[in-house]
Amino acid sequence: MSLRVTYWTHPKIYRGYILMKLNPIFSSHMVFAQGHPIRIYGEGCGRANIFFAGQNRKVVSDGEEWFVEFESMEYGGPYELKVDFCDRSIVLDDIFIGEVFLFAGQSNMQFKLGESLTPKALYETNDRLRMFFTDRIEKTDMFTAADGWVKSNKDTVEHWSAIAYLAANRLSKTHGVAVGVITCYQGASTIESWVPKGAFSEIGIKIDNKYKFQDHTIEEYSAWNGEGVLYSFALSQVTPFSLSAVVWYQGESDTSIHEGEVYADELGRLINIWRSDFKNDKLPFVIIQIADYIERDDEGWKLVQAAQEKIQFMIPGVKTVVSADVCENYEVHPQTKAGIAERVADTLQEMLNISI
Repeated sequence: MSLRVTYWTHPKIYRGYILMKLNPIFSSHMVFAQGHPIRIYGEGCGRANIFFAGQNRKVVSDGEEWFVEFESMEYGGPYELKVDFCDRSIVLDDIFIGEVFLFAGQSNMQFKLGESLTPKALYETNDRLRMFFTDRIEKTDMFTAADGWVKSNKDTVEHWSAIAYLAANRLSKTHGVAVGVITCYQGASTIESWVPKGAFSEIGIKIDNKYKFQDHTIEEYSAWNGEGVLYSFALSQVTPFSLSAVVWYQGESDTSIHEGEVYADELGRLINIWRSDFKNDKLPFVIIQIADYIERDDEGWKLVQAAQEKIQFMIPGVKTVVSADVCENYEVHPQTKAGIAERVADTLQEMLNISI
């Protein structure tokens, strides 16, 4: 079943005000994180009555954004979410309570299953695995936010993030739980594009462009590599949706010596900001260490790797996954992703103690 909408009045604008609507992340087939508050939010003015799993919340909005919170729930489903706005009623169905992971970073997280060496025999249709794709500046993905939560289908998962699919499918099949994946990535993106503008200067980090890796200044990447650009454009699409954990794979674009020397502090700042934005000061983070790459056997690359190893000892609730020994070292985008994904899944299992 799909989204059902009943209109009481037709216009989206009434007396100069934008009427209330849900954030695009809310659609049929979605997954909410078990054990965490269930947050429903959107924008526009008006009144709404929201029903979910025997709970009811009312909200009045006179501004741009609105937000309500339901009590946490354990694994289960399917459920319906009904929202009565002043001009229409919306029913979303096939909703599960499970684990929800944000897979974020740059090109190795963006790297598609169909580009990997994963045999097609391992592409599976899994009713309990669903993915939400944030809109991207580059606009090169088959799926977008307009598609809502997409179920795993063996005929289309080739267009999914390889690491996200392989790790999430392993967890879902092993433990029999619903798993929701939110992807938020951009190839050749720098870490400062993923935090608010000025976030690093506030902690005393300011590096002149001439001392940064080339990805900062390549014209082709300028659309997304300004300070705070992806934080404002991409991450904002999904905050403050409740998450089980974040998986972060980024760093190749920050591998100058000057950047490598401060990458651990930058990553720590990102973790703290994201935890605040997702309203969870203990939100688990899995950091995938960038792989070895024979064309970058230099100090800057090794400093970033060292920073990613170090961060798990700097901040509680953070674990690092090593990738160098389970993938090729002659490609900046290793085609073998299964080993990394298996370690990510095992690390998430260990951190969250997933069981049913």
